Amino acid sequence: MAKINGWQIGVFCSLFAGAAFGAQFPVAGHILKSIDPIYFVGIRYLLAALVFTPMLALKEGKSAFRPDGKALTIWSLGTLAFTGYNGLVFIGQRLAGPSGPILSSVMMGFMPLVTALILLMWKGTRLAPVAAVCIGVGMVGVFLVATKGHAAVLLTGGGTLWALILMLAAVFCWCIFTVGGSMFPSWSPLRYTTLACIGGTVSNAVVTLIGTEAGLLQPPSWQELAANVWPPLYMGLIAGVAAVLAWNTACKAMSPVDAALITNNVVPIVSAGITVLSGYHIGVPELIGIALTLLAMVANNLAGRRKGTAAAPEPKKSPVQKQALE
Repeated sequence: MAKINGWQIGVFCSLFAGAAFGAQFPVAGHILKSIDPIYFVGIRYLLAALVFTPMLALKEGKSAFRPDGKALTIWSLGTLAFTGYNGLVFIGQRLAGPSGPILSSVMMGFMPLVTALILLMWKGTRLAPVAAVCIGVGMVGVFLVATKGHAAVLLTGGGTLWALILMLAAVFCWCIFTVGGSMFPSWSPLRYTTLACIGGTVSNAVVTLIGTEAGLLQPPSWQELAANVWPPLYMGLIAGVAAVLAWNTACKAMSPVDAALITNNVVPIVSAGITVLSGYHIGVPELIGIALTLLAMVANNLAGRRKGTAAAPEPKKSPVQKQALE
């Protein structure tokens, strides 16, 4: 019964995370028109850290803030997730223009395939032929969304190619953070998320300060912040706190692969739906690209399940069972 309940919790958390993550890209697309992506990310996770910290203190006590000798590891993973992923994906989204929210969400759908590559490089987990094919199909889907069916766009300069490169790098950052959770088996999802978020928030502050001093970043005015109150609150509290916590909970309750299958199927559907309702006309190549990416992800997951079932050792038979077979 416990396993069933755990699975149900994982499914619910995955669906919630998918809907919240999917909505974040159209929301971000609105605010990125007036606020620099790096400042936006800094504000977002400062709010998130201010919520996570008292939550962890109340639930697990002061001892939960001790890194247990893994301070550098948790800081690095937090920097990859809350600085690297968010900074890179939102810079890429702004470069991509009106279709940026859809492209960002499709790249999230590509995460299970990237996770397979990371496991190959990190732990030597063999990449199955089916996974390699799925990665290729997924990339075709991403290119269709990015180019709207006109491959020459990648060769003419502009922001499309850079948007793809930055978003792909962002996906690697997030997948490393997800896989890195396995290095903290005794930590709760709240503890892992909170300490990682604190580390990422410190890195965001450093990057923002250096970028501003160097003249690379433009701080938002109070008027701009006052005119955009709700998007940072949504990004910080719903997509930044609730969704990330739900995601890590789903990964613990199910597995990163199963959680990603559900979450990353929901993300592009929600994001594309909101973007279209906001007035964007989505073309047939983009719809085909979304379908190909989702198809590749589902096929990769199903192939992994079948492989796991086939590799499972046959249970030993009791003497009674052996006699019955004879």
